[in-house]
Amino acid sequence: MPYAEDFGGIYLIRNSTTGNGYVGQSARMRKRIADHFNLLRRGTHPNPHLQHAFNKYGEDAFSYDFEVVCESPTERDLLEEAYLTGQVVFDATPIYYNISKTAQVPMRGRSHTEETKEKIRRTKRGNVEHVTEKYRKRLRAAQQKRFFSDPKFVAKIKFIVDNEDMSYAERGRILGIDTSSVRKHALRYSHLRGTL
Repeated sequence: MPYAEDFGGIYLIRNSTTGNGYVGQSARMRKRIADHFNLLRRGTHPNPHLQHAFNKYGEDAFSYDFEVVCESPTERDLLEEAYLTGQVVFDATPIYYNISKTAQVPMRGRSHTEETKEKIRRTKRGNVEHVTEKYRKRLRAAQQKRFFSDPKFVAKIKFIVDNEDMSYAERGRILGIDTSSVRKHALRYSHLRGTL
């Protein structure tokens, strides 16, 4: 069994390029870390901040440490809360990627129904009936609406599409983003040239 010698506690996932970190807790830290990295490799991690950084900097930029071994769920909650609120800090690693600023373990003491477990199994095998083209379009539309409600994002896209005479690298240097992101935005939003 790959996780036979697993243990509970607090772990830290660190981006060595930026120095930023993600803190978490688990009763089975080895398995939890493996789950994080599997989701990140597949591009399906539920934390968009961590997923974006993983996509941008690559897997080699990320490492993990088991910071505190602790079997008590109550103590793990208190420790994680202390790290999230800044009462306790890691040396030179600010907690940046966590979305929630409180320690929450919604499934502790509960278990999924057999129906839910089967849905999870099908999803992991890529067998997802609910992900229809209509569903994807609805998600894309909601995402676009959220993005374009941000004036900074709109200004960035406007600069990228309205300055096609500049190279992707030049536009990236001016905006402070990488060339591949500029190219992706230019291709995706070129139809908006002159309308933003």
